[in-house]
Amino acid sequence: MPLSHVGPRLTVAFLAVALLLPLVGLVAIREQHAASLRAAQIEAENVAEQVAHTVTKPTAPGRALLYQQPSQLQEYVSGVNRDGNRDLEIVALNRRVLADAIPANQGKLFTEDRGGEVAATMRDGMPRAFRELNADFPAGIELVAVPMRAAQNKIVGAVLLEYTPLYRQLLAAGGETRQLIVTASLTGMAAALALGFLLSHGLVRDLRRLTRAADLLAAGDGSARAVVGSRGELGELAGAFNTMADRIAVQKATLIELAGRDPLTGLHNRRSFAERLTGALAYADRTGTPVSLLMLDLDHFKSVNDRYGHPAGDQVLRTVAALLVRELRAVDVAARLGGEEFGVLLPGIDHRDATAVAGRLRAAIARCPVVHAATTVLVTASIGVVCYPRHARTADELFERADDALYRAKRAGRDRVSGPQPPQPAGR
Repeated sequence: MPLSHVGPRLTVAFLAVALLLPLVGLVAIREQHAASLRAAQIEAENVAEQVAHTVTKPTAPGRALLYQQPSQLQEYVSGVNRDGNRDLEIVALNRRVLADAIPANQGKLFTEDRGGEVAATMRDGMPRAFRELNADFPAGIELVAVPMRAAQNKIVGAVLLEYTPLYRQLLAAGGETRQLIVTASLTGMAAALALGFLLSHGLVRDLRRLTRAADLLAAGDGSARAVVGSRGELGELAGAFNTMADRIAVQKATLIELAGRDPLTGLHNRRSFAERLTGALAYADRTGTPVSLLMLDLDHFKSVNDRYGHPAGDQVLRTVAALLVRELRAVDVAARLGGEEFGVLLPGIDHRDATAVAGRLRAAIARCPVVHAATTVLVTASIGVVCYPRHARTADELFERADDALYRAKRAGRDRVSGPQPPQPAGR
């Protein structure tokens, strides 16, 4: 090709690329809006499902579920709203508000379902995202509705969570991007002959990285971050996007932590404890270290409730929980497994040392008075001790052996520590 032809052809090529920039910008802006909406919607649905699971999961046999306890449910909803700064509402099948971010709405009839999305979710159990229009919010607010399922997978209501603030945060963070897209398009057209190729190449590359990061975040990848080569406004935008992603990760971690805690004692709940035990066993299997499990049950706890009332029983549970946290190491894990039963995970502790720890805990509980309403209550505890890999090699087996050991301590007279039943010799 003659050199005289290179310049014009490159000029035409760069001009063509520059003319494509506005189209690329429009596509990028549209995709940014869509990705922001998808990210906010998926995040809200995940949070709402965690809330629905928390309020319908059984905490102990015979105890009412959280959604059946109005005051405790309202306190939980207020805490989620305060920590996550997002409006949360729980509606029963009879369309009564069980709890709301505005406590005064509790017990009122739920009427904000003009499109019937909430009713449809409670009817077929499918999550739905929709926009609610009313006099207070003429532009509408973005909501997601997920079903609450109790025993036998029965739908008992719905959880509604607003994600408008998160969506607006994502859009606001993208405002500079949209402005930069327009500016870059005009600049590219004006300087197509000199800088068109370099500008379009760098801009499209970084925009693709930003869009890819937004898509990953929308798909639930909390580690997605934008990495761009630009140092100007696009680099600042990438920094703002990453800061926003960090805030979302912190909020999600906070909600997950709340979902894994027992609301009365603040200890881990059974599900969270089982996850920690599984992780500890995997680490122990790799390193060849022991792991011990204590199963602790308060003796004659029913008589405490019967004699002093359930508030006194709750105070006993809180006091024992605080004692466990105080007496254990930072790496140990204490949990309320249900009712008056607690679990303690001791990583790196063999059976002999775990038995000594259990004895110390038993003695500390026995000499710890619980004061409630000018009444002093004394309780004792029976503790079962098992160790991995000496007594079992899986989490389920450890729970079963620890439960057997606990009831051996109960049958032996209570207020004592017991290990599992030793294996019987063959033929006996």
